[in-house]
Amino acid sequence: MSRPIRIAVFSALLAAATPALAQYTFAQPGQPQVQPVEVYNNLVRVNIGYGGYNSGYYNCAYYYPYYSCGSGSTAWYNSFLVGPQFDLNLGGVNNLSVGFDVLIGTVTGTVYNGVTSYSKSADATIWEPTIDYVAKFGPATQDTVGRFRVGGGMYIGPNSGLGGAFRIGGGASFLNSRRLGVGLDLVLEGGGYRGYWIGGIQIMASPEFHF
Repeated sequence: MSRPIRIAVFSALLAAATPALAQYTFAQPGQPQVQPVEVYNNLVRVNIGYGGYNSGYYNCAYYYPYYSCGSGSTAWYNSFLVGPQFDLNLGGVNNLSVGFDVLIGTVTGTVYNGVTSYSKSADATIWEPTIDYVAKFGPATQDTVGRFRVGGGMYIGPNSGLGGAFRIGGGASFLNSRRLGVGLDLVLEGGGYRGYWIGGIQIMASPEFHF
C-alpha cells in the first residue's frame, strides 16, 4: 500500500474512533481511573424549628349599655414548626421552592372587659403554604452552599382565619454534594392575619435529600 493511501486510511479510522474515545476520561499512567461525578441540583427537606409571631391590635369590649376600648395591645404566638419543602433548580443559581409548614403553639394576648385588662392564652394551629424564589451561591459539587430566599406565605388558622405574609431570609446547605445533608435557615415574615398586622421569625434545621 502506498504511503498516501496508508495516511488516508489511518485518518479515516482516527476520525471514526474519536467520538467513542471522547466518552472516556483517562488518568495519567499509574493513576486510578477518574470516575464521573454525580451532581445533585434539586432537594427535598423537612423543616423543623421555631416560629415566633406578634401582632398589635386595639382591645375593645361591649358591656350593656356601654362600648369601651382599652389601649393598644400585643398578642404573641410561640410555636413548634414542621413541614416539607421542595427546591426545584431552574438553571444556574435560580431555584423555585414550594413548601407547607404547620405551626403548633400558643397565643398569649390581652383581654379587656370594659373595666380591667388581663392576660389570656389559647392553643392554636396555623397552616402555612409557601412559595419562594431561592438563589443558591456555590456549585452543586461544593459541600457548603449558601442561599437567599424571597417569597410569600398564606396563613390558615382556627375558625377559618386567613392571612398572608411577605417572606425574606437566608441559610445554607451542608454536605450539599452528597445524597443526604442538612440545612439551616432563618426567615422573616411580615403581613396580616384576620385584618391585623403580624410579623414573625422562623428558625429551622432541616434534614435534606438531594437528587
